[in-house]
Amino acid sequence: MPRKARCLVVLPQHPHHIILRGNNRRRIFSYGTEYRFFLSRLRRASWQHGVSVHAAMQMSNHVHLIVTPSGHASLASFVRATAQPYAQFRNARRGGSGKLFEERYKCIPIANEEQMAVTMVYVELNPVRAGLCEAAHEYRWSSYSLHAGFGAADPLLTKLWTPSSWFLSLAGDPAERCAAYRDLFECYRARDEWKEVGTDPAHQANSRRFERPDGVRAI
Repeated sequence: MPRKARCLVVLPQHPHHIILRGNNRRRIFSYGTEYRFFLSRLRRASWQHGVSVHAAMQMSNHVHLIVTPSGHASLASFVRATAQPYAQFRNARRGGSGKLFEERYKCIPIANEEQMAVTMVYVELNPVRAGLCEAAHEYRWSSYSLHAGFGAADPLLTKLWTPSSWFLSLAGDPAERCAAYRDLFECYRARDEWKEVGTDPAHQANSRRFERPDGVRAI
């Protein structure tokens, strides 16, 4: 169970990128009931501790969240109130024991809108990068479909989700907003693929530079 955040300073009313990993790369989700139980704990912890959830990505052995805490202590309480009951649930179902999650979760404050945009796309591109799906909306346990206008595959995600101020700023009209996000997502995905195959997109028309959440340029 996570005990201490890696970020020493939590900024109330500012978004943060949270990463929870299975201890020693341990698998944390195997069945739909487990994914959904985690979402239910996440939703409960969200309103109990005043933390807005803007994005969620559940992979088999780690979780990405983009959240905004209301206070200094609310972020740690939110993570603890999600991870602890889920770990107990998972271990009880499997007759397991010991730590399910790494002792420390990773916490990265998001400083500006550019970093928010890149972090959001970076998080929701995870299952495509991992080869779990060809199109991001095909992956069930992701907030991508809410941002892209497809509608979440699971109603718990819809109930959990609070659109970020950055996302709302993309356009006044909901349909235009979703279209703008899809365009941004595909632009980032294309440049990420160029990087993987070693192609220099600097010579491509309308090339744009993106940074990863850790500040390293994607191209």
